[in-house]
Amino acid sequence: MKMKKMAQLFTVGLVSSALLAGCGSGSGDKTDTSTAAKELPTEDVTIKFAWWGADNRHEAMKKVVDLYEKENPNVTIDVEYGAWDGWQAKTLTQLSGKTEADVMQVNYNWLFSYGKGKNVFYDLNKVKNFLDLDNWDKKYLEAMQVDGEQAAVPHGMTGRVPMYNEQLYKDNGLELPTTYDDLLEAGKVIGKDNTATGANNKYAFVNMGKVSKDLFIGQMLFNATGKVMQTDGKVNYTAEQVQAVLEQYKAFEDAGAMPTFAQDGSIETNANPEWVNGQVGGLYEWANSLAQWAESFKGGEAKDELTVGAYLEAEEGTKPNVYVKPNFGYAISRNSKNPEVAADFINFLFTNEEAVKETGDSLGISSNKVTLDLQEKNNLLEGVVKDGYAMLDQYEQTVMDPYFEDENVRNERYTVLEAFRTGKLDAKEAAEQYISKQQAALDKYYTE
Repeated sequence: MKMKKMAQLFTVGLVSSALLAGCGSGSGDKTDTSTAAKELPTEDVTIKFAWWGADNRHEAMKKVVDLYEKENPNVTIDVEYGAWDGWQAKTLTQLSGKTEADVMQVNYNWLFSYGKGKNVFYDLNKVKNFLDLDNWDKKYLEAMQVDGEQAAVPHGMTGRVPMYNEQLYKDNGLELPTTYDDLLEAGKVIGKDNTATGANNKYAFVNMGKVSKDLFIGQMLFNATGKVMQTDGKVNYTAEQVQAVLEQYKAFEDAGAMPTFAQDGSIETNANPEWVNGQVGGLYEWANSLAQWAESFKGGEAKDELTVGAYLEAEEGTKPNVYVKPNFGYAISRNSKNPEVAADFINFLFTNEEAVKETGDSLGISSNKVTLDLQEKNNLLEGVVKDGYAMLDQYEQTVMDPYFEDENVRNERYTVLEAFRTGKLDAKEAAEQYISKQQAALDKYYTE
């Protein structure tokens, strides 16, 4: 049986729409009356909070936990955190064994793929006396509703944006690219001395890791066709359309604009030595994560050499519509023995001024109107993160289908891309499999 899916198109920017967040009502109509009359427990309580991220997020979140425990001395919050790599598999294992944290940072697509359209998390409408859902605009909450329940609340919306090492372009007498053709030509100059696997190679642009490559190609397809990747579980592209984009992407590699498969670095994070040493001319990263890349670039001492650039256009003057999504959300376990305390902690994270100050820009711009007000009041939105959201604000935006980001669906696309980049498949074969294997993975979610 086909599941109901949402299709959302934002015609205003992330920042400007977030500023208007107070104009909408946030919550649904479901209320657990047994919870409505309760107050927070006064006896000793322990809950667990789990999140992923970089070091700046880890340090910020631990300080937020300390603040909450000081205000609520009867509550102890155990923490669990780590890098993104492997975090989804770890969370799935915990959910299967019912050992998951009370409060979980969750990825957008988890809400839908984990339960095949059924909410596997606690319905936050049941604890809205402790977590003020009215602080979000209705459309932001709807992005994280599953099977009629509020599965999570979003921290904010985000999208991948290009960030450039402008100095490298200047050193080569180049302007920043605005079209795919510009990028191709820049690669011929910046990468002219590259060797097959040289550590000193320089590139006009690098997509770090499979997610970046997948989303970069996804945006190329969107730009080329005007159609999103998938709608109601159906891939929207023809093999001919995919083949043309794959050939264009391979042309970037052949020209030295991007690394080939053999040249790809083994480190796909902001610790990548080519990035750290200034050998990379640009990358494609989530707006809310740009600060950590700026901090690692040349030891954080050359931030003025970095700039957020415009989205690449298929042809000059054809401004693209860009993909966005909730950057992440917070959910409560259905197995939590203290969902009220868990909800109060989430509310604290969003509404306590000291907590918001501690998180700074490590979480990106929030779509919670109280958090956003506090971020602006305390001048927390600055540098490349602020610039990234400002760039997103200049474009029409489409919220990507949650299954676009599903690990199983994405892996099918990426496996095909990898086979194409290594020469195991030609462009025609890769395009056909890009569609057929992705469709087969989608079908598993859309049929019972």
